[in-house]
Amino acid sequence: MDALTIAGIAMQNDLQRMDSISQNLANVMTPGYKRAIPVSRAFADLMGGAAAPAYASSASVLDTSAGTLRATANPMDIAIEGNGYFEVATEHGTAYSRQGTLQVDPRGRLCNGDGRALVGLGGEIVLAPGPFSVEADGKIRQGGQTVGQLKLVQFNNAQALLPMGNGLLAQGDASVADQTGVARVRSGFLENSNVSSPQEMIRLTETLRHFETMIKVAQGYEDVFQKTVSKLGEF
Repeated sequence: MDALTIAGIAMQNDLQRMDSISQNLANVMTPGYKRAIPVSRAFADLMGGAAAPAYASSASVLDTSAGTLRATANPMDIAIEGNGYFEVATEHGTAYSRQGTLQVDPRGRLCNGDGRALVGLGGEIVLAPGPFSVEADGKIRQGGQTVGQLKLVQFNNAQALLPMGNGLLAQGDASVADQTGVARVRSGFLENSNVSSPQEMIRLTETLRHFETMIKVAQGYEDVFQKTVSKLGEF
């Protein structure tokens, strides 16, 4: 594989890395957002040959580490402490999220901040008009009675969840785990994004410098090629 091909693939990977970084920076203030981590495979892994100093394929996985909890004193804000995701019904099917901004739609359904219904253990949670509270185990109480319970889903490999935008995640290759982990709901709190702006800016700078270096490599290879062709034309 020639240097021009290697440089081209490396630049493609850099563009994908910049896309992940820009998504992270755009969601630094999104409650419950999980940052994307760009990953690459070495050429040797793909070709089964000797090690090569560049990359051949780029993708991203989720950093599923928990963000810090921020107190809001608003009972319509909830956060998951520990492992687990809220289940959300969307127009594209079931999704999962750590965002805990609540609202009640005109039909009385308990929804997230985007108006998508949260799924309970018995399906959609429908409330009567008036105040309600969310307990630590996810039970919804209204008028002194339990009227539903939030469904908290845990995964064996949550890093395989696929971002759908707006803080929603598709199951992807993640497998649902037995509900053995400890997860509790904190009312009056929101989970902050786990994105660190300074770290993402450092990664962005490194990626831009690497991209510029690969451009110089490609230009240098092209110059050598043109000189070689010119020399051959002299014979």
